[in-house]
Amino acid sequence: MKKSYLATLAAASLLTTSGFAAANSFVDNMGPYVGASYSLLKADGDEDFDKEDNATKLFVGAQFHQIFALEAGYIDFGNYGNSVFNTDLDGYTLAIKAGIPLGERFTLYAQGGNLWWNADINATDESSDADGSDFFYGAGMAFAISESWQLLLEYTRVDVKFDRDEIGILAEIDSFDTKFDQASLGIKYTF
Repeated sequence: MKKSYLATLAAASLLTTSGFAAANSFVDNMGPYVGASYSLLKADGDEDFDKEDNATKLFVGAQFHQIFALEAGYIDFGNYGNSVFNTDLDGYTLAIKAGIPLGERFTLYAQGGNLWWNADINATDESSDADGSDFFYGAGMAFAISESWQLLLEYTRVDVKFDRDEIGILAEIDSFDTKFDQASLGIKYTF
């Protein structure tokens, strides 16, 4: 009797554990991943840099733990500005993501990292190049459509600060800094 009770308990434990693992297999997604996203972009600066535009991003990363991931990417903010001043901006990112699974398919996450950017600045007939690095942060939600594929919806904010020594011809402008707000839709594949 004792043996059959122990066998039944062991079988029930095994079924419960495997059922729990299967239910959480969508949010686990451990390992390396790749992805791409498209963003609606709002660039706000102090010199009439108020334009809604878009940005594209390609990224690679690794999910080291169910909660933590490290991600690197390339982002192209495109050209923003007006007919007098405009800037073409792109850069590379490195971020840490921390997420909390909500059920079988949803994960909420926060991210923070650094953007190393390069800008081609044009002012009427003159142009200048500048580069720098700035902190960015954001939050998002992932929805697992399979064990390997996820849809991502996220918001990111970065404040690009131009070094007055680097912008040369534009140094007389009081403030050339720009805040980017991004609302992104992306897709991610985990190997």
